[in-house]
Amino acid sequence: MGSGNSPWTCTYTYLTLNNQGGFPNGGPTPGAWYSVTCADLATGAQVTQTIWITAPPVAVPQVDPRILALQAENSIRLPAPVVHLNPSGSAVVGLATWMWVDPSIWHAYEVTASAGTVSATAVARPVDVIWTTGDGGRLTCGGPGAAYDPSLPSAWQETYCSHTYARTSIGQPTHDGDPDHGQFGLVATVVWAVDWTAVGASGGGTLPTLTTSSAAPLRVVQIESLNAASANLFSGRSIGLGSGS
Repeated sequence: MGSGNSPWTCTYTYLTLNNQGGFPNGGPTPGAWYSVTCADLATGAQVTQTIWITAPPVAVPQVDPRILALQAENSIRLPAPVVHLNPSGSAVVGLATWMWVDPSIWHAYEVTASAGTVSATAVARPVDVIWTTGDGGRLTCGGPGAAYDPSLPSAWQETYCSHTYARTSIGQPTHDGDPDHGQFGLVATVVWAVDWTAVGASGGGTLPTLTTSSAAPLRVVQIESLNAASANLFSGRSIGLGSGS
């Protein structure tokens, strides 16, 4: 295309709708429809036409499957965690607060993006929950956490995700202006690992990590009568401050 030594360059785009939508073939031999755009680098002149090509042209640009994978990742709609605590009404200084997120979100989510004959699928899987407890504490739990079941004896239950507050939340931000009703800003952040695979092109691996978060303001109170006898009572976690979420 062009004349003399004019530096023309052409881009070939596979026309999926033409080739897969019942559009008639453009010749007697096997091939495919392409949109071909050629430009004169010297003058800026440009010509686009649709042609039937019996064999893939050498100049067909390769779709980058990782770009498609990133597009797929950006389209994944991940849920924010639903926070559960025990005790659920208010936490108590010196008593471990159980923390967990709704386990129904703990599964993989995937989206596929395509361009021409190449597609890439991004899969996000939850791996950790990072808890910031509002009092300066931070812990990472490798799973959604264990739910406290108030119908079972305390001795039958255990958790791998809890935090014990050493001070009350008095003086912390409060919704009603009463400093005695202050609350720590507890936040649960789910960390999602993302990997990808491709079809129609080579590629695969990991993508940037994703996160979703939810906040749960928490009041922490002091029980002045806490002693060995009451601690045994509290081990059942029924302390008039809420039990189980």
